[in-house]
Amino acid sequence: AVVSTQSTGALNWEYMQHFPYHIRYRLYAKWKNVSYSKNPLLMVTKAETIHASRYILKRLTKENVKPFGRQIGRVAHCNPAVIFDQILFQIQRYDNLILPIVNALKYLGLLSLDVLSYCIIEALSDPEKSKQKEEDTNISWWFQVLATFCGHIYKKYNIELSGLLQYIVNQLKANKSTDLLILKEVIQRMSGIEISEEVTESQLEAVCGGPVLLAEAGFFTPIRHTERSNQRLQESLGLNNIWLPLCILASQQRHSIVFGNDERHTKLTARLYDQCQDTFTQLGQFLTTNPTNNQSLKQLPSFEELSTMYHLHADSAFFLLRTKLQDQIMIECGKKCTPDDPQPYVDASQKIISQLSDQVKLLYPPKVWDKISPRLFATFWSLSSPDIILPSERYTTEIQRIEAAIKQVNDNEDLAQRRKDKEIERHKDLITKLKEEHKAQETNHKLVLARLEAEKDVWFASTNSTKVDAIMQFLQVCIIQRSMFTASDAIYCAKFVELCHKMQASNFSTLIYFDRIFSDVSHIVTNCTDNEASRYGRFLCETLKGISRWHKDKSLYEKECGKSPGFVHIIRGDPSSDGAKKIEKYLDYENFRHVCCKWHFKLTKAMVFCFDSKDYSQIRNGLTVLNKILPEFPVVLNLAQALEKRIAKVKEEEKSVRPDLYALAMGYSAQLNSRRTTFIAEDKFHHVEKKTSDNTASRNNSPARKDKRGDSVKRRDDAESEKKRRRDDDLKKEGERKSAEKKVKQDVSPKTKANGVRDRDSETDENRSKIRKK
Repeated sequence: AVVSTQSTGALNWEYMQHFPYHIRYRLYAKWKNVSYSKNPLLMVTKAETIHASRYILKRLTKENVKPFGRQIGRVAHCNPAVIFDQILFQIQRYDNLILPIVNALKYLGLLSLDVLSYCIIEALSDPEKSKQKEEDTNISWWFQVLATFCGHIYKKYNIELSGLLQYIVNQLKANKSTDLLILKEVIQRMSGIEISEEVTESQLEAVCGGPVLLAEAGFFTPIRHTERSNQRLQESLGLNNIWLPLCILASQQRHSIVFGNDERHTKLTARLYDQCQDTFTQLGQFLTTNPTNNQSLKQLPSFEELSTMYHLHADSAFFLLRTKLQDQIMIECGKKCTPDDPQPYVDASQKIISQLSDQVKLLYPPKVWDKISPRLFATFWSLSSPDIILPSERYTTEIQRIEAAIKQVNDNEDLAQRRKDKEIERHKDLITKLKEEHKAQETNHKLVLARLEAEKDVWFASTNSTKVDAIMQFLQVCIIQRSMFTASDAIYCAKFVELCHKMQASNFSTLIYFDRIFSDVSHIVTNCTDNEASRYGRFLCETLKGISRWHKDKSLYEKECGKSPGFVHIIRGDPSSDGAKKIEKYLDYENFRHVCCKWHFKLTKAMVFCFDSKDYSQIRNGLTVLNKILPEFPVVLNLAQALEKRIAKVKEEEKSVRPDLYALAMGYSAQLNSRRTTFIAEDKFHHVEKKTSDNTASRNNSPARKDKRGDSVKRRDDAESEKKRRRDDDLKKEGERKSAEKKVKQDVSPKTKANGVRDRDSETDENRSKIRKK
C-alpha cells in the first residue's frame, strides 16, 4: 500500500515472521526493485520518499535525534526500502552519521527493521563496488563504515542475524575473506569481546583467570553491558549450528589468504591475515567463555577429522578443542579428583592424551617423533594459560576494587535507597563468584601440575637424537607457532618452558633452549605479520624477564639454576674406565652472566640486521618487537647506543619515503631516550677481563700460538712466491707489448711523420715566446 501506518506494518509482520528469512528477503527484493518500476503511483511515491529522506538526513544531528527520528519512522512505515537506501548511501560517505542514525531508528517497527537487514546485505554485496582499494593496501572505506554500522545496529535492535551470518558463510566459501570484518564488528559490539594487540598487563593476567574475572577485567568494555545482545548472538549462532562452519571456514581462510592470491600486495595480505586471525580467535573466545555454549562445543569433530578432513592446522584445531578435551577429562575422572588425591585426574588425563597422541602422529613424518614425544605435543597444545598460570594477585586486586565500589555506593547520598541496595547486592554477588572461581582455578592449577609432573620424563626421552635436535624440533612445532597465535599464548609458551625447567624435565636443556631462541630472531621476525611480530615480542619479553630475574640475584640463580640439569655446561667421564660415572659440571653464576651478555648481543645483532635490510616488513617488525621488549631490553649501554644509531638512520632515510616507519621509529626513539638512565656499562652487566701486556705475551708464547704462527708464516711465504711469479709474467707481457708498438711506429707513413715534425716545431715556438715574455 502507498499509505501505511505502524499498526499496518505490525499486522503485516505478524503474518510474515512465520516465513524463513530467505523467503522474506525475496519478497523485499521484488518490492524494492520491481514494484516501484511498474506502478506509476509508486514511482511518484518513491520520488517523494527520496526527497523527504534527503531533507531529513541533511538536518539530522545528535542533538535533534528525537524529532527527526519520528519523521524517519513515519516515512519508513510505508516505503522502508527507499529511505534505507538513502540512509546507507549517506553513511558510506559520512561515518559520523552512524550513531545519530542508529539512535534515530528506534521508532521503526519490526517489519521495517527486517527490511533494513535485507538492505544492509544488499549494500554489502554490491558487485559494482570493490571492497579493497586498488591503488592502496587497505580495505575500502565504504565497506569499513558499513561493517561498523552493522555492529551498532544489530546490538541496539532485535534484528534477526541469520541472513547476515549466512551471507558471511557464503562469502568465505568463495574465498572472500574481507567480509570477516563484518563478523568481527558484530561480535565485538554484541558481546564486548575485543581482540587488540594493545592490551595491558592487567588484562593479560585476567585472561589467565576464569570467565568471571575475564568478563570483569579482561576487556575494555565490561561484558555485563552487553548481556541482552550477547544472548541474541548466542541464539543466532546456535541456530542450525552455523557457528561450526564459521569457525572452520575462518580458520581455513588464514592459509587461503597467503597462498590463494599471488597478485595481492604483501602489506594487504598481512593485514587480511591478521584480521582473519583476530576474527577466528574472537569467535572461538566467545564460544568458550559462555557456559551456555558448552553443549554446542561437544558437537565439534575429533582432532583427526579437523586436521585431515577439514585441513585445520594444529593451532586452530586445538584452540577449538581445548574446552571439549577438558570436559572429557573431568567426565572420565568424575568428582573423585582433589588436590590432595590427584591420581584419578592424572589417570584420566593420561588416557585422553594417549588417544590424542595417536591422532597427532599423522601431522608430521616419523623423524619428528624421533626427537620429541607425541605426548609432549598433545599436552603442550591441549593446555591453556589458566591451566598453568594462577593470577591470584589479579583476583585480590579485583575484589578490592569491588569493595571500594561498594563503599562508594554507600557514601553516595544522591542515590535512592532501593538503587543502593540493588547495586550493593550485585557487587557482593560478584565478589562471591570471584572467590569461588579463584578457588576452582587453584584446584585446577594443582591438578594440572600433578599431571605434568607425571608426564615430564617422557617428553624428551628419545635416544635417537641429541638435545640440540630435540630443542630445535620443540621450538619448530610447538613454541614458535603458538607464541604468535594470541597474546595470552605468547605468555603461555614462556611459562610452559619455565615449568619444564622448574620440574627438571628429563633431557631438557634450558641453556640450549635460550641460546636457540636468541640465535634465530632475525629469521622469525622476517616472516611475521604486524600482529604476529607484536605477539612474538611479548614472548621474548617474558623470556627476558625470567632471565633477568636470575641475572640480578645470585642467590636466586643458585637456588633455581645452580644444580638444575637444564644448566649443565659440560659432561665429562673418566676415559680410562668403561662405563664410568659421568661428572656433571653446572654453569656457575659468573659464566651465566657472560652468556646473558652474549644473548643480548645476538638480539641486538638481529635487530640491526632487520634495519639494514631496507625491507619494509623487516624494519616494521623489528620496531614492533623492540617496542614490546623495551622493559627488558636493551640494558647494556653500548648495545643501546648501537640501536640508537640504527634508529636514527631509519628516521633519516624513511622520513619522506615511508612515513609510517618514520612514525614508529620516532616513537621507539622517544621511549628509548626516556630509559637512558637505566642503562649500565658492560663491565657492570658481566665481568670483563682487562687486556694486559703480560697476558698478551704469555698468549703469544704459548705452544698453540707458536703452531699457529708457523702456519701463518708458511702461508705468507706461499703467497709471496705466488705474487712474484705473477709479477714476472706481467713484466714479460709488458715487454712483448712494447716491442710490438715499436714495430708499428717504424711502419708509420711520411705524412704522419711530417705532421709529427710540424707539431714539435709549433711546441718549440711556443716555448721560445714564453721565455721572451719572462
